[in-house]
Amino acid sequence: MGKSLLYRLFNLGSIPEKLAPVLKQEGIVVADEGLTGWFRTRDVAAPGKRHIRRSRWFCGCLVITKMRILCHAFGKRQINLPVGDARLSRLSVDLPGENLLLISFESSDFLPGWKGRIEFLFRTEEAGEFRDVLLSLGAKPGSHI
Repeated sequence: MGKSLLYRLFNLGSIPEKLAPVLKQEGIVVADEGLTGWFRTRDVAAPGKRHIRRSRWFCGCLVITKMRILCHAFGKRQINLPVGDARLSRLSVDLPGENLLLISFESSDFLPGWKGRIEFLFRTEEAGEFRDVLLSLGAKPGSHI
């Protein structure tokens, strides 16, 4: 599976240069960059926002080190969760298709004042490896909706 065209042309979706040395020092367990994916919300209500169903395509990266889980998309950090964080058990991970990884969670677990479901769907050849590592860290197996 190839990387996104934006990654190949403009390096969009790569691991941020400032973070790369830090992540290497933390000990990368599994990583992929130049991923295409979808950010989806389901019945999300937040201060000043309301989305019944919203879906946006993105190009980004997903990294799991011995110390954290990190996702960058839309040019900014979307997930940055320490491995020992109790909220890790509230993440649901699934493989809804070949080379697809779904990470979903209730927004109120991470964002005060929010409610509703947030999903990140990543297209990566390492989907199974990401899922196995996340489950071993305490995430729960989920079923896609």
